[in-house]
Formats: sequence, structure tokens, C-alpha cells
Amino acid sequence: MSTEGKPTNKPLLVVRPRRIAIYAIISASMVIVAMVVVGVLLRNSNDGVSFEVSDQIGLIGLGILIGIAILMMARPSLKVFEQGLLVRNIIGENFYEWALIYGIAFPQGAQWALLRMPDDETHPVMAIQLLDRGRAVGSLKAVRDLHQKYAPPPPKSTLPTEESMKQLEQQENNRPLGRLEIIDRVKAAKGKTPGPKS
Repeated sequence: MSTEGKPTNKPLLVVRPRRIAIYAIISASMVIVAMVVVGVLLRNSNDGVSFEVSDQIGLIGLGILIGIAILMMARPSLKVFEQGLLVRNIIGENFYEWALIYGIAFPQGAQWALLRMPDDETHPVMAIQLLDRGRAVGSLKAVRDLHQKYAPPPPKSTLPTEESMKQLEQQENNRPLGRLEIIDRVKAAKGKTPGPKS
């Protein structure tokens, strides 16, 4: 689960969100254009406050920074390799080997897919988003097919046999009693023996 050792060969599948990228580009463009227009027209206002060129530059710069922040929503991607998955979300990029991935799920009500990992750990895959609807379903199916092809089989859970349960019970009976267990057994024995009636 690190960026070290990630594959350098060509990915088998690349998934990127489409609708959120379109929305992000449109929104960022609108914000930048609005801030540039306000910044340019700011100097000509007669509100009793004097705006300098530095104020205009600051406002335009702020618009550009907000636009860049909005464009970060278009950054997520998922690259599938024979060795595992390279997941890039809004912030950060991680490589997960197939052996660490139990499956990829899209829980009901979730906005994006999740990698299911050992110890009930999950990691978001923002490249497969609810907004993409049918495209997201196709991407999820393709990733699941590649997972089935390249991932090792899941670990088998070993249920105890009757013989192993009997051995554990014998070991439990043969261990020395603790102080509280001795007190509990003495109290139980006193409660079972009939005492003098008054």
C-alpha cells in the first residue's frame, strides 16, 4: 500500500470519472472568469473605497486558486495492473497488491467504490463514482473481472473440527485454577450441600 514498487508497465485498464470532471471544468472556468471580470471591473467602482492594482491581482489570483481546488475533483483515477491497483484520489496515490484486496464493492448509498481489505479495512476508489451510472457499473465489472483473474484465492477460514474442540476442552480442564475460579467453586459447593436448618 505504497507508491514504492508500483508497476512501470502499461496498465491493463484505466478508469477516470467522467461527469464530475466535466462539472469540475465548467465550475472552475466559471469561478475563474467571474473573479477575473470582478477583478478587472473592481477599479472602476464608485463605492467610496479605493481599490489598487494589487487588490485586482489578489482577487484574480484567489479566483485561480479556487479554480485549481475545484479541478482537483477531476484528479481521481484507477489503473489496473497484473500486480495490483494504483488508486489516485483527490489527494494521494497508493498502490495495492492483489493479495491485499479481497474485493471491490459499491455499497448502497455510497458515492464511490471501495476496496475491501483484511481486518474490515476499506479504501475509497473515487475513480468509480455514482454520478457516472452505467459507466461506473461497467468499470466496476471490468475491475472485478481482472481481480478474479489476477488476485490469489481468498484465505480459507478453518472451522474447528470436533476432535480439535475436544483437545481444547481437555487443555482447559487440565490447566491450574485461578484464585477466583477456586473461590467460585467453593461457593458453589457450599450452596449445594445442605446446611443445618434453624
